[in-house]
Amino acid sequence: MQTFAPRGKIHGPILPQFVLETSLSFGAKIMYALLCNYASENDHCWPSQATLAVRLSCSVSSVKKYLAELAGAQLISVRREQYRSSVYYMLQPTTLKTVRHEAAKSDPQGTNPVCRQSDAACAQPNSGYINTLNKQREIQNPPLPPVPQMPPKVVPTPTRPAAGGGGSFLHDFEKAWELYPKKEAKGLARVAWQHLKRMGQLPALTELEASIRHFMSTENWQREQGRFVPQMGNWLKGQRWLDTSAPVAAVTTQEAAKTQQAVSAAQAMQVQHEADKARRKDELETLRPTFAAFAAKFHEKESPWHMPMAFGLWAYLHGKHMAPTPADVPDDNSLGIVAFLQAFKRRCEEAAWQQAHAHNPALNSFAGQYAAKAAPHNDTSLHHPLFSRRPPQEAFGRAV
Repeated sequence: MQTFAPRGKIHGPILPQFVLETSLSFGAKIMYALLCNYASENDHCWPSQATLAVRLSCSVSSVKKYLAELAGAQLISVRREQYRSSVYYMLQPTTLKTVRHEAAKSDPQGTNPVCRQSDAACAQPNSGYINTLNKQREIQNPPLPPVPQMPPKVVPTPTRPAAGGGGSFLHDFEKAWELYPKKEAKGLARVAWQHLKRMGQLPALTELEASIRHFMSTENWQREQGRFVPQMGNWLKGQRWLDTSAPVAAVTTQEAAKTQQAVSAAQAMQVQHEADKARRKDELETLRPTFAAFAAKFHEKESPWHMPMAFGLWAYLHGKHMAPTPADVPDDNSLGIVAFLQAFKRRCEEAAWQQAHAHNPALNSFAGQYAAKAAPHNDTSLHHPLFSRRPPQEAFGRAV
C-alpha cells in the first residue's frame, strides 16, 4: 500500500476550523468551503445555484437551504446586483474578530506587521482559512522586484485636419452653417460634414457656398417662408450641391409659364364677364322706356319700392319673348304690377304647354289626372277679363 502526505499536494476547497466547530449542517459547511474557494483573494463571488448544485452533487433546493443556513449564521450576505443573479459576500466571522482583538492586546505598539494588514490576512494562519492552490502558486512564483518608475512622456496634441475648402474643419463648417438659411439640427449637420470629409467627398467651401446661394434664390426654397428648405444635414447627405442648375431653371420656367397662362385665362374670363355684364346693362337700359310705358298703367296703384322687382320680372319675360305691352293691360285692371306680371307669366306658360301637347291625347289624359284644383272664388285673377274663360285677345295671342 502506497501512502502520501496531503499537505501541499491537495488543491481545492479547504474547510476552516471555526466552521467545523459550528452547529451548521454538513452540506452548509461544504457550501461555505466551496464559496471560499470561489472567492479566493476577493471578498465576494457569484457562482450560479445550478453550478453549486453540480459541484456538491445535490439539488438546487438543497443549495438554497445551505445558503439560507450560512446567511442565518451571518457568514455570508446574498445580494442581487446588475447583470448577475446573486452575489455572495463573505462576512467576517466572530472568531476572526476575537483573534484580531487578542493579537492587538498582546502587541499594543503594533510591532507585528501581519496584524496591520486586513482582518482576513491576520486570521488565516490561526483559522485555517487558506487556499493551498493559491499558496503553492505564491511559493513557486515569488513576486517580482519593484520596477523603477519612469517619468511620463509628453505626447503632443494632434492638430485637426484641414477641411475640403481650406482652413480648419470647424471654421469652414461654421461659415457654411452661418450661410445656410435653415438653422435646425446643427449636430446632425456637423456629423454629415465629418463623414463627407473622411470619405473625401466634401467639396471646397467656395463651391458649397455658391451652391447654397443658388438654392436660396430658387422658388422652391423661397416658397411659404422657406417651408420646403431641407435641414443642412439632409442636404449634405444627399450631396445636393451636385444638382445642376439647368433642370432647376427649366422647371422654374415651366412653372412660371403655367402660372402666367392661368393668370391670363382668368383675366380673359374676367374681361368677358365684365363685357357681358355691361352688355346686359345696356340692353336693360334700352328697355327702360318700354317698361316705363307699361308701368304707367299701374303708376297710381303701385308703391315705388315694387318697381325694381317688377322691372326684373318684366325683363325676364322679355328674354323669353313673353313680356306684356301696355295694350295687354285692361282699362278695368285691379291687380298690382307684380301680381299682374306673375299671373301673366303663369297664363302664358299654361297656354304654351297646352299648345305643345295638343296633338298627344294620351299625354293629355295622363296629365288630366294631376290637373290643379279650381281656385277659390275670391281669387281676383279669375274675375279679371284677361284670365276669364272668354277667348284671348289679339295682344295676348301675340305675346304667347
